[in-house]
Amino acid sequence: MRTWLLLLVLFAAVWGQEPTDPEHPRVPTSSQEFLQGVFSALKAVRDSNFEQGLETPGLAASSDQEFQRIIAEINAKSPVAGLGNGDPRTQYDVILQPGHYQRTSGRTGTQGKYVSEQALVAYTTNIIATSLRRLNVSVLVVSADNYLRPTRSGADFNGLQCRIFLAIHADGSDRPCSTGPSLGYKRPAQVLAMHMIGLGLADALGYDYASFRKDNFTANEAGYYMFSQVKAQRLTGLLEVGELTCEKSERELVTSSHAVGANVARALDFILRTNEVGVLRPH
Repeated sequence: MRTWLLLLVLFAAVWGQEPTDPEHPRVPTSSQEFLQGVFSALKAVRDSNFEQGLETPGLAASSDQEFQRIIAEINAKSPVAGLGNGDPRTQYDVILQPGHYQRTSGRTGTQGKYVSEQALVAYTTNIIATSLRRLNVSVLVVSADNYLRPTRSGADFNGLQCRIFLAIHADGSDRPCSTGPSLGYKRPAQVLAMHMIGLGLADALGYDYASFRKDNFTANEAGYYMFSQVKAQRLTGLLEVGELTCEKSERELVTSSHAVGANVARALDFILRTNEVGVLRPH
């Protein structure tokens, strides 16, 4: 019982530092829906084999040579596969948006010591998209500004439609090492989906989930600019993988970038194949 109480306390941790980029909305409290859904959601996750296939940071990635290799690969800025504006007649399984991608002026994203936000999240998005397509999941990747924009809403919505929409960012702060990973979402009734992504990210970064306390799992990020641009049936989410303006965190994000992509892809595949209470459908 004490373990569960500790878990609830950790999820409720308050982190009041405002990000430097207004495209990274942050509210320093976890939603009640998230806190109240801990027991049922984690039980459903643990009753599946979801965690068994997650990647953890490899020892080789901690070597300086491998670290430099990954940095070079990220900074090569290879084109993101499947990038496009989208088709309103198609319902995609997943739509991904790497934060600030292809934006050249204005809010172009956070810059770390080794990599930029644009380069890191594009690299991670490529891994997610490639992994999902191998599972016959239809994936569209959109840039920060070039995508099909809806001209009508409600029942007549004529924009991009999908089962899951996920924007992927890396955070920054005026006070280095004061923010952490988070997952915002549009609707509170998406607790199981959040936990799957949270578990995947925690494992990729080498954290025990019960100690993964720098969270902002909250429904109050519903104002994120893309949330009104896409209609998603299952999950509308915003993932902040961590802080680039903290060198320790940035090194973790670089060395774990492949694991983050692979684990988020696994989480999204599981979300597509489960219902709201965690019953897994055949692949």
